[in-house]
Amino acid sequence: MKKYEKILLILFSVMTVIFAADVLYRWKKLDIELDYHMFDSLTTVLALLFIVSFFGIMAILVSWWLRKRIEAGKKPISKLYKWSFILSFIPFAMLTAASAASMSEGFTFMLSTSYGIDAFVSTFVWYGFILLSVIIPVFPVIIFWQLLYIIKRRKYRKQMKECADN
Repeated sequence: MKKYEKILLILFSVMTVIFAADVLYRWKKLDIELDYHMFDSLTTVLALLFIVSFFGIMAILVSWWLRKRIEAGKKPISKLYKWSFILSFIPFAMLTAASAASMSEGFTFMLSTSYGIDAFVSTFVWYGFILLSVIIPVFPVIIFWQLLYIIKRRKYRKQMKECADN
């Protein structure tokens, strides 16, 4: 692992530990419930830094892992990595299927039920954006993973093309 990657990993880890310590302190010592009351301005900033550090740690570790495979003489894009890319589309497919099902079954929100394309869009937005992007960050993680895969795949193909030309 390169020196700058180690420094970034330490920095990102420290940000994660500070956020976790702040949340645990507010929850256990100050008896603040684990809901929106916990997020004052400091905790909100720490939460944003935690999100950045999570994606930073993920990018550094994947890059290190791929570089390690190249140095060992293996292809950087393994079958497991390729399958993880393919399987990362499952949450999106399930959301689309649930949205399509709500077209006939209806989507109820705040005592009003919608059908058809309105129900599809409402289900897609409420489940996809609110639930799977904000509450449980599934979509940001899989989109990040997919972008990282595509970038690394293009870099690998470009390297292979340059090696073949030489």
